[in-house]
Amino acid sequence: MFLHELNTNDKRLADKRAYIVSLGSVEQHGPYGPTGTDYLVQIELIKRVEKQLPEVVFLPVTPFGPCWQQLGFNGSVSLRESTLYAMITDIVDSIKDRANVILFVSWHGGNKPVIDQFLTEKASDYADIHMDQITFGDDGTDEAAEKLLDGPTDDHAGNTEVALMLAVDPTITKQPQLSDEKHPISDFAWDRKVIEVRPEGVIDAHPKWVATPEIGEKLLALYSGNLVEKIKSELE
Repeated sequence: MFLHELNTNDKRLADKRAYIVSLGSVEQHGPYGPTGTDYLVQIELIKRVEKQLPEVVFLPVTPFGPCWQQLGFNGSVSLRESTLYAMITDIVDSIKDRANVILFVSWHGGNKPVIDQFLTEKASDYADIHMDQITFGDDGTDEAAEKLLDGPTDDHAGNTEVALMLAVDPTITKQPQLSDEKHPISDFAWDRKVIEVRPEGVIDAHPKWVATPEIGEKLLALYSGNLVEKIKSELE
């Protein structure tokens, strides 16, 4: 169930439940993806997960997160890490009396260190609540995705994310062509701004553009299915 779709008098909100806190980002995604790629992909994945876990309460995906590495590109909006930390704290404090489980999930990698920091420093303050960060991907999904792409998955704005967005909303996503120029990069240190190294905004080791809506649909099924199993495991 989605929290933002429930009435405050809904009896289900009076019970102790598992809550999913979803964190997104709005930042440049190269010449093909919209700036809301991380946000929109996560919304679609969470919609699919919610259908299989109707008793879990899903908070709406927050659109912004730390992405200072993407500043310098038009459309990138970054939060300070301290701002996200404070927001996570406020969210948990708001739902703690009705939650027995709180799980954090983020497609955007920039949110994950802040979530980890919060859990390390604050989890003991909520001793009666099981809290954890779970991810859409892992070694198993990476291997499956690489087979679909016939090559490596991307770090940012490459074949993986473009394929996902072609499946989510092709009206705001450009279809790459096999003949389009591509500049593979296999090792990028995220301690610098992307624009200084990759002015086109793409961090992807794949040697060519292969993203399609069909691949994107299979990736959506792969990542959402993986998250469902992880949530079930956390609830056991």
